[in-house]
Amino acid sequence: MIRKFLVASAAVAAIAAYTAVTTPVEASTVVSAKARGLSEASASTRSVKKLNHRINHWAHKKGLKAVRVGAIHTACKKGPLFVCTSAAKVAP
Repeated sequence: MIRKFLVASAAVAAIAAYTAVTTPVEASTVVSAKARGLSEASASTRSVKKLNHRINHWAHKKGLKAVRVGAIHTACKKGPLFVCTSAAKVAP
């Protein structure tokens, strides 16, 4: 009787482990946005605003109510206009 119980519990544990391993895990995604402006401050602000819009759009498209957003990184290049790119990792 104990032997049957041990065999059955081992089978259930193996099925549970297989199910846990085969379920897909959605990895984080990098979302980025680019903006231009006459000053670095305005371009950076616009870039972050566009990034937030793209994150909200991404979450809505995936059907998510809330998402985790990592640190937002912004890099700017100087030219006739400032071009700033903002990026962040987003995970469900």
